[in-house]
Amino acid sequence: MNTSIIRNAAAGLALMFGVQSALAAETITYGSLPDPGYDAVVWAIENGKVSDPNVTIKVERVSSIPALMQAAMTQQFNLLPNGVLSLPQMRESGLPIKVLSTLLRYHPEGHSADVWVMPNSPFKTMQDLKGKTIAVVSGEAQNVVSVRWVISERFGMNADLVGGDFRWVEMPQAQFEAALQAGRVDAVSFSNVPAYTATKDGKYRSLLQGSKELEKMYGGPMPSLFLFGYENDMNKRADAYVAAGNLLKASAAYVLKNPDEVFAAVAPKYKISKDDLQTWFLTYAQMPLALGPTDKQVMMKAWQSGAKMGMLKKVPDSPDELIWSKAITQ
Repeated sequence: MNTSIIRNAAAGLALMFGVQSALAAETITYGSLPDPGYDAVVWAIENGKVSDPNVTIKVERVSSIPALMQAAMTQQFNLLPNGVLSLPQMRESGLPIKVLSTLLRYHPEGHSADVWVMPNSPFKTMQDLKGKTIAVVSGEAQNVVSVRWVISERFGMNADLVGGDFRWVEMPQAQFEAALQAGRVDAVSFSNVPAYTATKDGKYRSLLQGSKELEKMYGGPMPSLFLFGYENDMNKRADAYVAAGNLLKASAAYVLKNPDEVFAAVAPKYKISKDDLQTWFLTYAQMPLALGPTDKQVMMKAWQSGAKMGMLKKVPDSPDELIWSKAITQ
């Protein structure tokens, strides 16, 4: 047989299969926030360090938590992060969501959900803060909700946003220090990476170590944020979502294997040092992009706390009502 014919046929087959492979690749959109921790776990995907020929993950960042919530309600993206309490709340509102994986879990020895005061503050306990003002980024943010659960269940105080034992005010984290120094607020609760970067030099003193208290309450580290999608599309494109979930898990694992590379690339965008970002990532948070062995039981207990405080109408009968049957696990 003419060898040129064989070569041409082989080339044609290769081209055909290449085109079929490209056509077969599904796109999954992932709505995220501009945050160094969030960016770190997708860095390997966005920079071609991990990939899957069957799926393309397109990460799009929105400007704020309210914008992310709006995107969730309008189903703007295929995958989105949200807090553990928000999941059943969204189901109650009629959104057909299902959890794909755990995005962020509090490290029990870290300070991701603390209440902080100035070092020279006269307040020594949460009871001392009764009637005082606590600044937060958002009263509905999951770390603040977690703090309120601890205050209610471990300290027996009323942590309602309105009419409780404290006055909660919302403001950007960049204004916390000035507000404390001016006496406009008495305590603050930082979110995510600033919980470490703003407090590491002893400028603040912790009155409540939320992550440790939550582990005592629930019997496992607190899974604060989950990655979810919408059930109909997840079931329709199950293989694509499984591939995307495994790719995100691989990207998160890449961070732990190559911390210097990832944190050196991400940290400058947020005007923090590589070492600060690395310390937060390794000691304050766990970002596995996979469900852990205690996540389900902690979810249930967290939802029960939410129901007790009137944040949730009904506790789901089982975590499996909200967790996708093909969810990614550790």
